[in-house]
Amino acid sequence: MLRSSSRNSGQTEPLAALVAIGLVCTGVVLYTGVLATLYPSTTASDPADATLEQVWNAVGSDGVYHETIDRSDLHEGVELPDGYTVVIEVTTVTDEGRTIVVDSALVREDGSIQYDRSDVERPETTGTASRSVGVQLEADPAGDVRGGTLHVEVWR
Repeated sequence: MLRSSSRNSGQTEPLAALVAIGLVCTGVVLYTGVLATLYPSTTASDPADATLEQVWNAVGSDGVYHETIDRSDLHEGVELPDGYTVVIEVTTVTDEGRTIVVDSALVREDGSIQYDRSDVERPETTGTASRSVGVQLEADPAGDVRGGTLHVEVWR
């Protein structure tokens, strides 16, 4: 037969438990705040990031931009933001260490397209986004793939 005791083992004081829960919650909030400061996120409504993701997905099914493909593949099937001008550019570095523009397209807000025209004047509010992409140059023997950059600029 068990005897009852005035000491119940396994129980904590309610005040100590509330203080411990408060300290854990404070720690989580501080940790999240520090992470948010160190790694600021962009929202899905950012037109440059959204455009970059769509262009990157459209560039090639294998994740490689092939220089020999039709230039319209830079923007074909991509839902560009309405009322914005967009510059899409693919660059890579040559064996000599020189950065070259493999392809570029300027899509104006009215839908007109100019290729190899990234030298337009941009406003200060231009949104930019870049991402690595494999690039296969037409001149590379045996279809070598080199590192490159897909760069997008978006403005009103």
